[in-house]
Amino acid sequence: MGRCRGGLFGVALLATTIGFAARAQPRQVNGVLGGSVLLSPLLPPNKTVTEIEWSFSAGATVVVAGFGPGGFERPDPKDRFKERLEMFNATALKIRALERGDSGVYGARIKLHPALVEDQSFNLSVYEPLPEPGIRSWLLSKSPAWCHLLLECHLPSGTGGTVAWMRGWGEPGGVRVRALCGGVLQVGVQPGSPNTTFTCRAWRALEERRRSIHLASICWNGGDGVRPGRWTVVAAGMLLAAYAARLEFPKVPPWHRHQ
Repeated sequence: MGRCRGGLFGVALLATTIGFAARAQPRQVNGVLGGSVLLSPLLPPNKTVTEIEWSFSAGATVVVAGFGPGGFERPDPKDRFKERLEMFNATALKIRALERGDSGVYGARIKLHPALVEDQSFNLSVYEPLPEPGIRSWLLSKSPAWCHLLLECHLPSGTGGTVAWMRGWGEPGGVRVRALCGGVLQVGVQPGSPNTTFTCRAWRALEERRRSIHLASICWNGGDGVRPGRWTVVAAGMLLAAYAARLEFPKVPPWHRHQ
């Protein structure tokens, strides 16, 4: 029993230590230009908050808001935040209509009854809205039986999002798919396949965008592909060569740019 108590004490001590460490390190919060974020401190159980002082640091540190017996207060209502700050509840600070300059570290000095003080901080990063993902397509070969394409799903450099391909619902017959790397697929489609819609999904912490492409229209209706640049074609060709031995599709003939 002694060992059990000792083990339980160790687990409790570890949990407490982790809790303190989590509060000591700034918590990452991401926001989007024009949107809003909520900065919500982690509070110990069964404790009453008497006051909270909020500060903002992007170089110099300034007090931007406070909540106490007198309610919500703004030391300088004409600062960069103006009317964009509000108390969401008795402890959380809400920032509306986010601007690029709102990125920085926000500190919360929390006074608890009867005489405890706890400091927590949040590192806010404000991003441009996630753009719609781009789709590039190349027609590799076409015959009465099969149409072979290369598809790429991508975001502009520096966007910081993740991309992935999604298949539409329906029968998978008549479509072969091989993922090469990143957002690149090699696809084979037979005429009359029941489901040839592919969707490029892009996402980031708070956002998601999607864009679809219909392979049948590219293969048999003069399509909606994107003209690749010279070096993109060269890179794609090298990529295909590296995977050629492992692909289920026939050898790829000379490249054809898809308009």
